[in-house]
Amino acid sequence: MSTVSSTPSTPSPGAVPVASLRTGEDRLLGLITPGGLIALGLVLTGIVLVFWRWFVTQNMHSLRAPSDWGHAYVIPLISGYLVWRAREQIVRTPCTTFWPGLLPMLVGMAAYFICLVVVKNHMLQGLSIVLTIAGVALLLCGPRLFSILFLPIAYLAFAITISDMIMIKITFQLQLIASQGAFLLLSLVGPLMGFTVDIDGNTLTINRGADLPPVPLNVAEACSGMRMVIAFFALAGAVALISAKFWWQRVAVVVLALPVAILMNVFRVAILGIACKYNPELARGDAHIMIGTVLLLPGLAMFMGVVWALSRVVDESGPTGTAKSANTASAQAPSALAGATAGAGSSQRTVRAALTAALSILLLGAAGITGGIHYAGIHLRKLPIQPPDNRALISLPTETPTWQQRGSDRLESPEVVEVLGTENYLSRLYVRKDRPKDAPPMVLDFHAAYYTGMVDTVPHVPERCFVGGGLQIGEGAKIVDLKLDPSLWSPHPSVENAAEKGWFRQRVPNWSRDGVGASVTLPRDPASIRMRVTEFTGRGRPPMYSGYFFIANGGHVSSAEEVRLLAFDLRSDYAYYLKVQFTSSTVSSAEELAEQASSLLRELLPDLMRCVPDWVEVEAGRYPVRPDSRKTTSVGAS
Repeated sequence: MSTVSSTPSTPSPGAVPVASLRTGEDRLLGLITPGGLIALGLVLTGIVLVFWRWFVTQNMHSLRAPSDWGHAYVIPLISGYLVWRAREQIVRTPCTTFWPGLLPMLVGMAAYFICLVVVKNHMLQGLSIVLTIAGVALLLCGPRLFSILFLPIAYLAFAITISDMIMIKITFQLQLIASQGAFLLLSLVGPLMGFTVDIDGNTLTINRGADLPPVPLNVAEACSGMRMVIAFFALAGAVALISAKFWWQRVAVVVLALPVAILMNVFRVAILGIACKYNPELARGDAHIMIGTVLLLPGLAMFMGVVWALSRVVDESGPTGTAKSANTASAQAPSALAGATAGAGSSQRTVRAALTAALSILLLGAAGITGGIHYAGIHLRKLPIQPPDNRALISLPTETPTWQQRGSDRLESPEVVEVLGTENYLSRLYVRKDRPKDAPPMVLDFHAAYYTGMVDTVPHVPERCFVGGGLQIGEGAKIVDLKLDPSLWSPHPSVENAAEKGWFRQRVPNWSRDGVGASVTLPRDPASIRMRVTEFTGRGRPPMYSGYFFIANGGHVSSAEEVRLLAFDLRSDYAYYLKVQFTSSTVSSAEELAEQASSLLRELLPDLMRCVPDWVEVEAGRYPVRPDSRKTTSVGAS
């Protein structure tokens, strides 16, 4: 396409050699001909038309979390530089048409469609795009030229946001290691600077003295894993590809990325700890993002130092000299196709046919994906949806016949709310009222959080957040049943065969704050609600049990892995989920926690369901009222 050469070559099997069209002086930036630039622009336009949904989503990820994924904007530039740096080798390499390249191109587009509407995984979609680009390059450039372009194309994978579930599982343990390192470093410098430091899990606290309040560190990351680890891997990959000459050196530099990321995170937290001794505001906001970005520079210096050291390990004069001689001979060799005018026209027709095929497939793919999505009634973009009257979780009753609130609702710090990802949450202690006077109190820490329009996020669950706060997982997680009261339910009058389909309603009890006597729709098949319970130990305290389940798009699940699949209903414009969590140190087993949680939930469930949309109404199209509806009043917000 753009890298047609006049040097001799042996065509690959099944490939068609292309005659020289222009000399090196005619190439833009010494790399691509004007005609090749036009062809490249058409191909890139086709790729954008097919995969525009992914590019929009990736841009949202990078803007929302620049410290984690902001480097995605730079990756294509680095790939472009890698191509430009190899321009002399590219110009000397014949560009050929290789029709088997259609296979990875078609596989990549098919995989993208599956990951878009079936798996719904942004990371897999991105990898499918890289595979498609590789297929297009192989088709239009041929195997020999593709071998040069392979690494710049593969490097594009660093621009893909990795799935939250994978990132958290990998980086959460790394964050624990980095926090321990920061604690050790701050413990060494603290006595010299007049402060001490405590650590719980990966949350550090700077004690500035008796007259000053302590300052927590790592709060925004305690449950989220280590920041910028992928950015360090991308940086290491760029250094390896640009500066290292041998494969073993490149592998060594990339392997070094992990310890460098941990070390830089240790320094980042330590710098924040020292800075907040004088200004606590530096431990909040965007200071950690700025410091983390600045620490990419010493990370770069370390990678370059490793490349310099590795280059001294072996004597490169022999291989380099040989390579230079070979390259010189190749550059000076006359072109075997220079006078092959008879075959040049046929070759050009083949090139145009391959380019036309690639563009046609991309355009048909773009139209087919869009048309198929609309024809099947698939809704990929999920709109936020609120309950009627924007009812918030803080409206839940503070007292029921069996339970009563103790103290005030717990308000989380801005850093914790940032990690939580929603401001519609409730953290409240309930104590059981019917306990004998001589019996220890039964206390449940009730927590609920409502999410909508962001079902791609991974819910924050005790297995991660409590460990981040310094606790340890004791007995493995159990799935236990919650025993509710079916005698209070009645089949939903608006659903045909409602009882068989699991749709029931329940009246709001007369002790509720408001809405007494109204009927609310329960989660589908409420008799099968189950809760995932885990035991936690540590801090010299008795075992603590915490369990949770999710209500999502009218259904319910007991695991964070399943809630995304339940909430992402392809038939609906809207998506929401509600995390319901019970924690207690006054129970002795997972089964007892389920028993006490069932007691509280039996009394709170109607009011709880008033804080989420009625999914029967949503599926019937009666809620929320569309902006173009002829009704003059709206029931809720969208």
